[in-house]
Order: sequence, then structure tokens, then C-alpha cells
Amino acid sequence: MHQQGKNIRKWFHLFVFVCGLIAHPSESITPEVEQLIRSWSPLIWLHSEESFLPSTVEFFLPEVTIQDEEGTIIQDYVTPETLIGGENSSVLHMQTREPLDCPACYNLDVFFGQSIEMGGVPVYTIYREYDDAFNTLDVSYFAFYPYNRGKDACVGVPVNGSCVGAEKNLGNHVGDWEHNALRFRNGKPYMIHLNVHSFGAYYTWNETTNNFQFFVGEEVRAAVGRDYNDEPSEMEGRYEPQYPQTVELIGTHPVVYSANGSHGLWGSADVHTYVPGLPLQDFTDEGMAWTTWDNLIIIPWLPSNISYEGNLNWLNFLGDWGNSAEGCEYEIVTGECELGSGPSGPRSKVDFPDPEPKTSMQNY
Repeated sequence: MHQQGKNIRKWFHLFVFVCGLIAHPSESITPEVEQLIRSWSPLIWLHSEESFLPSTVEFFLPEVTIQDEEGTIIQDYVTPETLIGGENSSVLHMQTREPLDCPACYNLDVFFGQSIEMGGVPVYTIYREYDDAFNTLDVSYFAFYPYNRGKDACVGVPVNGSCVGAEKNLGNHVGDWEHNALRFRNGKPYMIHLNVHSFGAYYTWNETTNNFQFFVGEEVRAAVGRDYNDEPSEMEGRYEPQYPQTVELIGTHPVVYSANGSHGLWGSADVHTYVPGLPLQDFTDEGMAWTTWDNLIIIPWLPSNISYEGNLNWLNFLGDWGNSAEGCEYEIVTGECELGSGPSGPRSKVDFPDPEPKTSMQNY
């Protein structure tokens, strides 16, 4: 029976691949806008030890069912064209067809993604044009990963950089959407946002130095410590990571660095500590070069009351792209479960406010 299930999924993978070849997004886009999108798509450095590679949506969907909050299967063997969408989907989540051996286990082959060589994995690129005084164009470059590996965190007592007591691997989740966003004004870069987990940083374009320079960073919010009776505390700590000061270019492509296992995007190859007490850190280096411009799926932005169709129908799913949370006994202390719930999809990500016809830097 187990082999029969694998054969069904094998043929299902082939079916959705063929559908993907048949159905392409057809959209009227000016050559100028397409050139901006392609020439400024990022070079993403995956970590040299990265095991959890990105993938296509088609690769991932056959391995999950769509379930409600009670775990009832609402859809089975979905394709990008048939995935449920709309407001009713916001309370649903994806659940791996095969169970995990434990909340922090990654025993499924699908989690290791697909090769990025020769443009093997697309970057889903959503663009939005505004009719404003600056001819604003916003472009978001989305990468999907079937699995996000969490961090080893001290759930005992951190002392001088060591942990007295237990350590746990926390913050894993099935499904991982990561992105960076660019805003253009009058055909020139204006600002870039690098998304890192639930936070990120904004950089403004400097034409003189030919790079993006740090403008403002978002704080990290996390549960912290224990109270004076050594009981779990629900206090929330706020931390501002030490963001890199620039985002450099290769040609016109921003160079960004994907954290090992968790895929948050940073502007430099380094160790990035974003919650010092536990500690939580991202590790980036120049491992595998992902030249995203080799395979962009360019998608026009649509308002929330209009649905995507065909092989872009999957964008209408408003639920979680991953399993329901498990192993949450330390959540009150750390703010994380061993297995967190999956992320929402691209339509929920908004990096820039609607532009206004002002030149003030604060109106980005």
C-alpha cells in the first residue's frame, strides 16, 4: 500500500509538471518594466551547508493535503489549478501527507527541495505599477522552500555564552516563503527591503556609491526569560539586530545572503544575532550562487477581490503553507514551538505603503 501511494504521487508530479508547461501566465507588460524586473532580480547566495533547497509550488503540493483546524481533510491531491482559495481558505492549512517522526524531525524527501542549477527553480515575481507622480513600480521576488530548519535555543539558563540545562531545536516549520522587494521611481531604484523571518530592513539607493545603504531596521519581538520566581514569563522583549550597512550589487543585481536552514535574507556573509539571550543566530556565506534571473515567473499584482486563474490559482490560497504547530511546551518562554505553523503565502506580504506624491524620505 505504501508503494502504491508513492506511485500515485509519482504520476501526480508528472501531471502537474505537464500542466505547468501548458498553462503560462499571459499578461501585458511593457518591455521597460520587464527589463527592470529582470535586470534587478537578486543574486541569492545559499549557504555552503544548505540542505533545505527551494522548490517549485508544483513539487510541493502533491505531498500535502488541505486541512481545517480540526484536522479534517478538505482537499486531497491538489494542483496549482485546483487549490482552494478565497476568504474561506484563510482558516485552512497544508499538512504533509506522511507524518513527521517528531516535531523537529525532517524525515520527508520533499523537504530537501530541488536543484537551483540551470534555472531549475523559479522565483515568483509579483509586480505592481502605480499611477502616481513618480511612476512607482514595486517588485517582490518570492522564493519557496518546502522546509525551514529552526534554531538550537537554550531553554535552561544561559550563562556566559553557555547553556545550563536543556537545549531544544525550535522554530522549524513546513513551508517557507522568503522574499525581497524593490521599489522603483521613474525607472530607477529607490529602496529595497530584505525580509528576515518576521522582521527585516530597508535600504535606500545611493547613485553615487552604486549600492543600497541602510535606512531603517525592524525590531524583533520575542518572549524572554523567566520572572523572579523562576516561573515562565509572558513578557516580550524587543531587539534590533545589527543589520549590515549596505546591500551591494553585481552588475545591477542586488547581492543577498540566505541564512542556513531558515533562509532569511541578509545583506552580508556573516553571523547575524537577532535575539541575544537564547541566542538566535543566522549564518550566511557565499556557498551556492542562485542567479534568480535565469527563471522568473513574472506575475501582475491583483487586488484581493480579484482571483488569479489557471496555474496561478494557487496564489488565492490564504491559509498556512505548512503543518499545524506541535511541541509548544516551551513557547511561553521562547516564543517558539519545536514545529511552528506554516507561513502565509505571497498575497499577504506588503513591504511598502501605497506611494504618495511627496519627495520626503519618510514617505517610502
